[in-house]
Amino acid sequence: MYSKLGVIAAGSVALLQCGAQAQAQQTGEAVATVVQVTGQVLGKGEARANSVIDQAVIAEQPAGLDPLKLLARVPGMQVSSSDALTGSFSMRLSMRGFNKEQIGISIDGIPNGSTLSNGGTMPNRLLDPANLVRVDASQTAGDLGTPSNQALGGYIDFKTRDPSKERGGEVELSTGSFGYQRGFMRIDTGKSASGTSAYLDYSHEYVRTWPGDESGRNTRRHIDARVLQDLGDGSSLRATVSYNKFSDNDYDAVALLAASSKLYKATFYGDPTTDGLTDHWTGNPSIDQNYRGTRGINSEDTLMHIDWTQRFGDSGKLTVKPYWHKQDGNGWFYVPYVQLPSNGLVYSPVVAGGKPTAVVQECYQNQYQRTAGGALIPVSAISYPSGSSSASLATAGCPAAAKYAMNPVAQWGAREASTRRSDNAIDRKGALAEASGMLGEYQHLRVGGWVERTTRDKDRNWFAVTDPTVSGAFKDSALYSVTQDRHYSSNTAMAYAQDKVSLMDSRLQLDLGATYQRFKEDYSSAVEFNGVRTLEVSSRLLPKLAALYRVNDDWEVFASGSKNFSAIPDTVFEGTAAVDSKNGIKPETSINKDIGVRWTSDNGYGAALSAYKIDYRDRISIQNGNPNGDIFSRDATTTFANQGGISSRGVELTLRASGASYELYANASYNDAHYVGDTPAEGIKANDPVLGAPRRSAFAEATWKPSEAWRLTANAHYVGQAAGTYGDVPNTVITGGPAIYPRQYMPAYTLVGLNLSYKPNGSPFGYGSRTEFAVNVDNLFDRRYLGGVGAELTSSNPLTTGRYFLGSPRTFYATMRVKF
Repeated sequence: MYSKLGVIAAGSVALLQCGAQAQAQQTGEAVATVVQVTGQVLGKGEARANSVIDQAVIAEQPAGLDPLKLLARVPGMQVSSSDALTGSFSMRLSMRGFNKEQIGISIDGIPNGSTLSNGGTMPNRLLDPANLVRVDASQTAGDLGTPSNQALGGYIDFKTRDPSKERGGEVELSTGSFGYQRGFMRIDTGKSASGTSAYLDYSHEYVRTWPGDESGRNTRRHIDARVLQDLGDGSSLRATVSYNKFSDNDYDAVALLAASSKLYKATFYGDPTTDGLTDHWTGNPSIDQNYRGTRGINSEDTLMHIDWTQRFGDSGKLTVKPYWHKQDGNGWFYVPYVQLPSNGLVYSPVVAGGKPTAVVQECYQNQYQRTAGGALIPVSAISYPSGSSSASLATAGCPAAAKYAMNPVAQWGAREASTRRSDNAIDRKGALAEASGMLGEYQHLRVGGWVERTTRDKDRNWFAVTDPTVSGAFKDSALYSVTQDRHYSSNTAMAYAQDKVSLMDSRLQLDLGATYQRFKEDYSSAVEFNGVRTLEVSSRLLPKLAALYRVNDDWEVFASGSKNFSAIPDTVFEGTAAVDSKNGIKPETSINKDIGVRWTSDNGYGAALSAYKIDYRDRISIQNGNPNGDIFSRDATTTFANQGGISSRGVELTLRASGASYELYANASYNDAHYVGDTPAEGIKANDPVLGAPRRSAFAEATWKPSEAWRLTANAHYVGQAAGTYGDVPNTVITGGPAIYPRQYMPAYTLVGLNLSYKPNGSPFGYGSRTEFAVNVDNLFDRRYLGGVGAELTSSNPLTTGRYFLGSPRTFYATMRVKF
């Protein structure tokens, strides 16, 4: 594959050198286009910090690129995964110190929902990258009325294209490193005499994981259909259906230093080319639990939505958007033991006032003593088989065995293993509506709302592996234990109103608005507790104020302030979790303020500078009541409490220049994000830096267009060092290790990328077709780096503190696009 791509790249460079001389025609129309594009990218006309990624930039990216990856060029944002194209478990996203679970996301204005990799929805499952035409990224909290239960620190909307007015079609074929293959086909009906147009598309992708022998697989199939009816006078009705099915063996987290994680399977400084997962089956479950094919995620998503826009008079508009999203999926994980309920039953509901049925881990057949009824009998934990110890049992891959005495070693049977499969299902139904119009000449009013009802199921099922010496295969009939049977039912309601006032001959714009949001959730899990738990919270009134002043046609200044709200996460409900009995639990909130100035000129130059301050309050913190408890055995107890928060302050600078044969874009960010209060249970002290949030980052890109047919783009992305652990951790675990494990930092890195595209004047396929050939190189110099930290995996235990994801290596892509 490398040799083929090398020939393509070499041939393209040769043709580039022999190509036509640069054309530098600058008409009045061209200048207007340059000004529009430059202003759009810088957020011109917005009364808050905002960036736009336009269709021209999107078209330069590798075919099939996860839309989240585009956000790496937005100031204040860092995006990475262990795969150059996409990612699920390894996908990391941060914005001004907030992670992806604190940033709102929508597709064509339809809320994406949770962005958890397993049990949530990543945006690439609800759209095809070939249909993406624009990304609006607000680094504050988005425009008034943006629908989200998690938008504390920003909002992102991905917009997809409508059916073409002309009949036609397009084909996109791609190949690349690690066996990458992608095919995309779209057919457009064109606009009929009655004003109806539609399209249908299908895509298929496949790529292997890159470490070792590339044993992991990522496959994706996607279908979209949209019908658009022009109702006249600016009114329209569109209906969209998207279907996505994918299966993913993602990458595992690694430690930074071998000295601080002696029991961890891989360390970045030890070997930055592997995450420690294996590629070959050995027949030993304690080794094969790290086989890449024994862990992964499956998901099947269907999204349907309708967008009705009705115009009234000169300025009145009503929009109504009902939607339905359904997901079925699972995540699976192979473990070197069988976790058996002590009562021998597969499913054991908790009785009123009772406790959940205890379970134990059995690594070998006949390991524990049983009663005649099949119950497992633990005896004194201080008695071990001759020659064994707690440490040796842990080495044997039986984490909980130290709690129980075992039968004599001579009586042990064959090794046992299980596949732990977490099944999930989501059903979201909702609607958005907004009415807007002018009140007189200087006021524009907006009133709207959002409602959503979501039901979710999460089950944790245990299956006995058929023959661990051969593979991790199992049958559905081998289900022997259900340790989670979780059911969620939530209702969200939001209402908002805004008065946008224009003063001083429209030079001053004031946005005066407010939002109110209410969230209620019921939760039950019959095998973990008896009854139903309920939490209901409201945001109270959330003011959102902004002002924009146009000094002249080139200069404008803006300022905004907003209070934002996040619904209480599911974790406070689950298993043995409980909220602080004295103080209860409050929803997390943030107050976002930013101020900035923009400049755009008629010749394509522009700049934007903004400063911001974010105070994130009532952070929900985990207080572990039994740090040695085994979460799979249901004996870990946790309490959740509001403790402290995060303070984030910074500045962002963006520059843009464009002409007939070149485009330049650059941004630089400084972000000081730190915790404002002590959280002893998590090892956090006031003023500790926020995990995974670099203080300094920058992005620069240069494009050269020597002719209409050729385009060459090079970019560089710098990410400064970022904290990977909360702080100094006393060593209470590793004998002979250091007394203190100091705070870890992910090292800074710079990545370079290239894009070369060629659009011949005459397509080799004829019939009026237009053809484009493109070559992309990601991480040109094959820099080894850590792309992000698994903050949700971090703990204060020295054995597990600091869990990181490797960044993707050098990756090549070649694409051919044909439009008919």
